[in-house]
Amino acid sequence: MLLTERFVLLNYPRTGSTFARSALRALYRRREGPWGHALVRLGLAQASCRELLLPIERTATARREGRRSQHGALSQIPPSERGKLVVSIARHPLDQVVSAYEHGFWRAHPPGDEQVIRRRFPRFPELSFSQYLELTSEFDRTNVLQGVPLQADVGPCTLHFVRFFAVDPDAALARLSAESISSGEFLARLPPVRFLHTEHLAEELAAFLGELGFEAAETAFLRSLPRVNVAARRRGRPWSEYFTPEQERDFRWRERLLFQRFPEYA
Repeated sequence: MLLTERFVLLNYPRTGSTFARSALRALYRRREGPWGHALVRLGLAQASCRELLLPIERTATARREGRRSQHGALSQIPPSERGKLVVSIARHPLDQVVSAYEHGFWRAHPPGDEQVIRRRFPRFPELSFSQYLELTSEFDRTNVLQGVPLQADVGPCTLHFVRFFAVDPDAALARLSAESISSGEFLARLPPVRFLHTEHLAEELAAFLGELGFEAAETAFLRSLPRVNVAARRRGRPWSEYFTPEQERDFRWRERLLFQRFPEYA
């Protein structure tokens, strides 16, 4: 996560968070100037934009492997920063899962015991997209729940979202039910987060910074920055080329909480 004097940026995976992090670090370095940057390096001043690399606690495998990364969750925001605005990035859920498949992090870090996964998928990690959906449904949900009993028929993307954006992830997952989803009660109890969108990230990030008092001239360079950490294997294919109509219907139902939270993608 990134900490600034006005807000905290949570880097939700596969949404363009790498772009946002690099852009914000560059912006604040420009604001500090060479002298300010030198003072920070000497330990005589605190950087106005700081990155925290935190233990990843959202899955059992990440805990077991002792992973740390920039993808710290809302529950890990330091107490001194909790009064600040929380900002993150949303992406079309169907597009996000395709991006995760093609990015391939799961190949080296399977969502469960690799020997058990190989018995179910003998050619792992060489899986088709359909097999990847089966993998996440069968193994990733257990990996994210970490022993919390599940009361609702929801998919792994929803569980990851709750783990990432709930104040108390275990308690939130325990009260996740069909009724709390359909009534809107579950979403109402999640803390407020300002979401930008992957599809127009540079423009929305610049507009957000403008609300905080940054001049347009300061943020103009954001629109010319290249995309980063793009899944090259995908080659620009839209998500609609990956899902069958039946898979899309099933995904939209099981991940209905996400489409409820982000009706712009419904």
